[in-house]
Amino acid sequence: MIASNHEGVDFEKLSRLRHLEFLSLKLSNLRNLRVLDISSNNIESLKSSQDEQNLRFVHLKALDLSNNFFNNNVLSFVSEFSNLKSLNMEENNLKGLVDVTKFDALKSLEVLFMSYNKLNQFISTNANTSFSKLKTLYLNGIFPEESSVPAQLSLEAFPSLKKLYLEENYHLNQTLLIQTSQVLSNLEELFLDESPLSINFLQNIGALTSLRSISLSNCEFTGTLPTQGWCDLKNLEEIDLFGNELVGILPSCLANLTSLRLLDISQNLFTGNIAYSPLTNLILLRYLSISNNKFQVPDSFKSFANHSNLKVFFSDFNELVPEHDHVQQRVPKFQPKVFSLSNCRVHEELTKPPSLLYHLYDLRYVDLSFDKFMGALPYWLFENNTRLQVIILKNNSFMGSFQLPSHPNLDVLEIDISNNQIRGEVPLNISLIFPSLTWLFLSGNGFGGEFLKWLVGMNSLGFLDLSSNQFSGTLPKEFLTGSSLYDLRLSNNNLIGKIPPSVFRSQSLTALYLDRNKFEGEISNIHFSRSSDLDTLDISNNNLSGELPRWTKNLTSLTELDLSNNHFEGSIPKEFCYNAHLWLLDLSHNNLAGSLPHCSRPSSQYLSHVYLSRNRLNGPLTHSFLNISSLKILDLGENSLSGSIPKWIGTLSRLNILRLKGNLFFGEIPNEICELDQLRIMDLSHNQLSGHIPSCLGHLIAAPPSILHFSEFWRISTFGVDTSTEMEIKLMWDADTQFDEYIQDRVELVTKWWSYTYEGNILGYMSGIDLSCNQLAGQIPFEMGNLSDIHSLNLSHNNLIGPIPSTLSNLKQLECMDLSFNDLNGEIPSQLTKLNSLAIFSVAHNNLSGLIPYGKGQFGTFDSSSYEGNPLLCGPPLEKSCKETDSQRKGASFLSGQIEAGDFLTE
Repeated sequence: MIASNHEGVDFEKLSRLRHLEFLSLKLSNLRNLRVLDISSNNIESLKSSQDEQNLRFVHLKALDLSNNFFNNNVLSFVSEFSNLKSLNMEENNLKGLVDVTKFDALKSLEVLFMSYNKLNQFISTNANTSFSKLKTLYLNGIFPEESSVPAQLSLEAFPSLKKLYLEENYHLNQTLLIQTSQVLSNLEELFLDESPLSINFLQNIGALTSLRSISLSNCEFTGTLPTQGWCDLKNLEEIDLFGNELVGILPSCLANLTSLRLLDISQNLFTGNIAYSPLTNLILLRYLSISNNKFQVPDSFKSFANHSNLKVFFSDFNELVPEHDHVQQRVPKFQPKVFSLSNCRVHEELTKPPSLLYHLYDLRYVDLSFDKFMGALPYWLFENNTRLQVIILKNNSFMGSFQLPSHPNLDVLEIDISNNQIRGEVPLNISLIFPSLTWLFLSGNGFGGEFLKWLVGMNSLGFLDLSSNQFSGTLPKEFLTGSSLYDLRLSNNNLIGKIPPSVFRSQSLTALYLDRNKFEGEISNIHFSRSSDLDTLDISNNNLSGELPRWTKNLTSLTELDLSNNHFEGSIPKEFCYNAHLWLLDLSHNNLAGSLPHCSRPSSQYLSHVYLSRNRLNGPLTHSFLNISSLKILDLGENSLSGSIPKWIGTLSRLNILRLKGNLFFGEIPNEICELDQLRIMDLSHNQLSGHIPSCLGHLIAAPPSILHFSEFWRISTFGVDTSTEMEIKLMWDADTQFDEYIQDRVELVTKWWSYTYEGNILGYMSGIDLSCNQLAGQIPFEMGNLSDIHSLNLSHNNLIGPIPSTLSNLKQLECMDLSFNDLNGEIPSQLTKLNSLAIFSVAHNNLSGLIPYGKGQFGTFDSSSYEGNPLLCGPPLEKSCKETDSQRKGASFLSGQIEAGDFLTE
């Protein structure tokens, strides 16, 4: 197929030509081409010896070369397209120096994209070079790293520039930026987000007199806002200072910026009462976010009464304080569409929502969550605001019943009143009052009765969370048939009976949580006419019995499966090997028996969490987990698995937690286990392991993560609020985040002599090694002192000999050390008193001798039980003095006819 010399070619149709063997696209014949987009093709060059003179597109207006592998030679090539108005060279291999004089011929250029190349100089070496028509310049991420050549930026060649993007430039030269800004008198919008700057920058931008919008989020600003420079920019309409570390009160000069329409100063450390701040003067504001500061916010909002233009107001994570002697005389001009006041430190006098809310009539979104408000549910918000779309009142102390407005509200999409004290039944007419309701969160209350009556007719409902209530009864035979629900949570209620097969066959449902109820019966004999889209299924903590279902292979989208804490029996079916997208499998706490299934291929390339503990599984570890590099948690504890720990365990390169406790494993601990360089918790206790402790374990425990990553899903809506520039007012609310995974990482670990279940993010900070109750011999390797981030070390109930290594004093994070019931000898190293985090310490029932280092640091808190069973130990907290012990040792040495050097090393 040859495509050439055509006025219009539908290239999208090429993807349908499955058997195409030859394709020629002779671009040189396209003389009238106006737009050429060859982005994202891994192209290195457009020139060749035969085509060098042919690629001449005299009418080309827009050229997109982004996301390829072009180097600096492409600059000369693009300069030949003299009529270009838009040129995109983002994300290529441009490096070092870019001299804009190389494409001086592009006099018609209006937009230039150069972002995300690795430059250290973007300059013009010819003072006469001028791109007089260029209005928009993208230079995001062009200075991403340090270089031996200082970063240089010169913008004199762009005198007409109106929009400048310099985001994510981590090594931007602030001094040069200030100098070059002096020639940008026409600049209207400046974006420097995530480019580290000092606060002096704001003092030196007064020359940008045309500036209307400046975005400086996450620029690492510290200190107080200056009173010069930026405050002189009277044309400013939008300021974004989100995510810095600015402190103190807002400067009074801010009141001079009377043209401001948008102001975001959230995620800082500002203080002061906003009623006495310059914010009260900015009556043209349409969007104001002051969240996550230390502001005092009066509950009357009297100071904003005349802000008739303010439509979006965020003041989460501040302090809500009472304003006494205030009486609302009339309806305020302040009528926002978005009002968010969540997670505030609420003064003890304020037990109810702000009185202002009684006088608001145009709300579309309101969030009062986590504010400890009390009293009846403010249903009047629905009555007063007939176009309300989202109301979030979760985690308060609202009481009483769930009252609905008297008239239908067609716009309500989301209601979240979870974790309050609402009682009674959900009104039967809820589907009539809120016909468009899509997200409904009622969890953590006292709702009861049978929910199916009011659920009928809610045709728009997609998310429903009724967990942790008092709903009872059984699920009908055709439950969810024809339903639009795709995420249903009925966890922790009093539901009984059998789970109807229609639940698992639902064609709309993607997530189902029926855990912590009283369901019973078998679920293995369900027949599917076609595969289901169910991706999350949690029916744990019920009374289900029989064999495990084989129909899971019909759940082709399944990612999370939790069947734990039931009474399932029989073996694990091989069908579990066919869920290609599965990442979590929890079958723990059942009566499963037999060996682990031998899958002909890895069950899932995504499988990362496997919990099979507390069953009756037996036999050796098969190759079921071999080469599953995605595996992070493997918990096979409390079974009857036997044989040796296989060497292929070292191939699980991402493993964080390995728990083989309470099985029948024997033989030595393989050295390959030391290849698990991301391991945080290893529990091999209560087996029959023998041999020495591998010295390489001293390099095992990975350092804790410095950053916790959270998966957040946002929906964006403008709610009819318009802006004139690219910094559009966008509202983000977290209905989807309500449905983050219920199934969290968890593991049991014996520490401080108790068995704790660690789950969620805390696992990122917990670490431990438990080799107790085995038959390990030899000495404790001194390399164990390299485990500087470990929290728990248990080597008790083995046959270990020799001294306690003094290197264990390097374990500064250690909270529990149990070396009891071994044959250790020598003295307790005095260096261990440096372990200031140590809460539990036991060396009981060994052959240790000498003075106990008592009274130093944490060692002053351990009682005699930590040392019992060592007849040659002396000193507090034992009653035995060291003189008495010295006599005993000499007598014993004489009777034995042998004198050991250690016998005389007493203090």
